[in-house]
This record gives sequence, C-alpha cells and structure tokens, in this order.
Amino acid sequence: MFRVKSSFKKELEINAPLEKARDFFADLHNLADMLWGVEGIHREPGLARWTIATDTAVGRIRFSFPVRETSPNRNTIEWSPAFNETQNLLRYALKFSNSKDTTRVDISQQVELRRKRAWDLHPGVALMSEARLNSALQRRINAAIEDFLVRAKEKLEKN
Repeated sequence: MFRVKSSFKKELEINAPLEKARDFFADLHNLADMLWGVEGIHREPGLARWTIATDTAVGRIRFSFPVRETSPNRNTIEWSPAFNETQNLLRYALKFSNSKDTTRVDISQQVELRRKRAWDLHPGVALMSEARLNSALQRRINAAIEDFLVRAKEKLEKN
C-alpha cells in the first residue's frame, strides 16, 4: 500500500467573540475563498466534497475528499471521511473556547492518500519516494493553513 500523509495542529487566539469565530469557520465559503489549494467545496446529500489541488514537482495534482460533518457539539466543527471512503481521507477539526472577548481555537487536520501503487496516485509520483512526498505535502499544507489562519484572524479582529 502506498500512503502519503500529513497532519497539522495549532492553537490560535482571536480577539473576537466565540460565536463570531465559530460562524466564520463554519462557513465553508470562507475556506474555499481563503485557503489556497481549495478549489471548491460542494455540498451533496449527507456530505461535502472538498476539491483540493496543488502544483508538485511532477505537475498539478487534484483530489476530491468526500467528508461528512461529525461535530459532536456547538463548540466543535469537525469533518471526517465519508463512510466507505478508502482513498482520499481528510479530517478537519476546530474546537472553540473563550474567556471574555478572546476566543481560543484548537485546529487539527489530517490528510491521507492511499493507493495500491504510487503510480495509481499520479504517474509522476512513481519517480518519488513516500518520504519525499510526505515531506512536500506536509510543507504545502502547513503553509496554506498558516496563511489562512493569519488572514482569518485579521478579518475577524477587524470587523
């Protein structure tokens, strides 16, 4: 089995009320508009399909991640892989807490691409090792999410 994985975790403090921060992050349009690499998020019955693309050393690659909302309570936003999804796995979770006018957001994201062979992921990937791909994916995702969080914080604190 050929696997490419990435994970991201961060705590962020925003000078904005919890409800405002939660509503901002719950709006999938904000992710699609402000998180580079996300080409679109389309809702379907019972799930959302996140289409993510990036340029790599072997060319542009695009993946579709079918996810379902699994938020356990009002102060958590969580998307998990759709039932029966075995290849493009995405888990995205945000937990919110507050004190006065400051909201703390705990962010975590895991991505895993599974294929029988590297070739099945992309023909050019067969020329690269799993370790090299994992490292490149980790850097790209971290940079994209860090940029998104800076812009989200600025927007929430400005309004």
